[in-house]
Amino acid sequence: MTASLSAADRPAPDRSSAPAPAPGEGSERYGERIFGQGGADEHTRLLALADVLDPHSRRALLNPATGTRRPVRQVLELAAGAGTLTRHLLDGLPTAHVTATDLDGRFLSRTRHERLTVLRHDVTRDELPEAHYDLIHARYLLHHLPDRDAVFARIVRWLAPGGRLVIEEPALFSLEAAVDARYRRVSLGALRVLANRLGTDCTHWGPGLPRTAAAHGLTGITLHTAVPTVAHDTPMGRFWSLTVQHLADDIAALPGIAPADAPSVVEALSRPGLVDIGMATVTVTATKPRDDTHAA
Repeated sequence: MTASLSAADRPAPDRSSAPAPAPGEGSERYGERIFGQGGADEHTRLLALADVLDPHSRRALLNPATGTRRPVRQVLELAAGAGTLTRHLLDGLPTAHVTATDLDGRFLSRTRHERLTVLRHDVTRDELPEAHYDLIHARYLLHHLPDRDAVFARIVRWLAPGGRLVIEEPALFSLEAAVDARYRRVSLGALRVLANRLGTDCTHWGPGLPRTAAAHGLTGITLHTAVPTVAHDTPMGRFWSLTVQHLADDIAALPGIAPADAPSVVEALSRPGLVDIGMATVTVTATKPRDDTHAA
């Protein structure tokens, strides 16, 4: 996999068996300094993530399990990012109106359609019509929010009776199983940085979504997990390389991680050699009961 190292270049002792990063309150908000849409490579990073996730998202959103479903007339896509999935929703649901939101929205402004409304929207503060949307989708959003449980409750209120909720979140358990020690150490370090700075939870939130959905009165709950490959020529490899580059200074400041570790992982992901397990994605779908018109 990676080349052998001299004693001078050898990384600090591997502490990747230490407890997974615990979410905190966070000292800043997503997009303020970390992953702002004004960053030089942020659009490229989001497009790489879309290449990983869009096929799974389309299956969950556009090919639901057979059974009686509410007609989809109003769709809400929260934190729509680069807008790639927005276009798929418009094409796949030709009679639906799509409302796509984001804190920034500059990437969404590139997509125009008569059935599309783009909103600059803060899901933690800004309200939307209650019991209005037949389909709501949120991807890689709530795990970054320290008040994620309260936001989940708001989303359920916005969902119409009989409507479907599709939530996709990352989970770090697959990274704990990665074979390459330096890659594993740096990857878990990146998530620890996000936990410290944003309050991000990649440990418990995603895998716990079925229980969260049930606690809010949702039914018909399904859970699917996908684990991509990280390599120089995979979408997750491109996404993870740019993510590690963005967080490299903070990763290097963590205990047990050498200054050369993050740059070495980025370099390894730029050429053939490193092939390993990427970060898992948990997809949960659920339905709001038709006789429930109140907030969960």
